[in-house]
Amino acid sequence: MDLSSVGAILTAKTQQQTLETVNVNLLKQSQDQQEKTIGKLLDSVASAQAPDPESSLGQNVDIRV
Repeated sequence: MDLSSVGAILTAKTQQQTLETVNVNLLKQSQDQQEKTIGKLLDSVASAQAPDPESSLGQNVDIRV
């Protein structure tokens, strides 16, 4: 194996490792952003009141489309 082949293999391996590192970092950033967005959505939702135990309102929900 000559030096140019070794150099080409090492370059390709380095590029692959760099891309894998970038992909992992992008995935982590995406997950962090999703967590923040979910947190904001949960914070923005008003607390739901418990239904009156005497009422049947909301007990039977028809979900047919």
